[in-house]
Amino acid sequence: MGGKKKPTLSQLVKKAEREKAQQAQKVKKEETQTKKTIQIIDEKLFQAIAKDVMTMKVVTPYEIASKYGIKMSIALKVLRALRDRGDLALVAKGHRTEIYVPVRKS
Repeated sequence: MGGKKKPTLSQLVKKAEREKAQQAQKVKKEETQTKKTIQIIDEKLFQAIAKDVMTMKVVTPYEIASKYGIKMSIALKVLRALRDRGDLALVAKGHRTEIYVPVRKS
């Protein structure tokens, strides 16, 4: 009937220290995760992709990611940048992928 026993003072202190350590680890983990997810593509690779895309009939992010060994999200950002630049035209868009065709400049 009595219920759960109250922790001793030393147990409370140890519990508080463990919680502080866990909070510090969470902050460090979040900082390292944000640094790892940011991937910057260099200008040479961007220009190579831009040149290669103009020779393709249809371009998808998967084709770029698999050909150049970059993440799908980066490939998608590259294709969107090329679209904004006027090199590509968006043909179809689903909730998972986008299909582009090169704009022929004459």
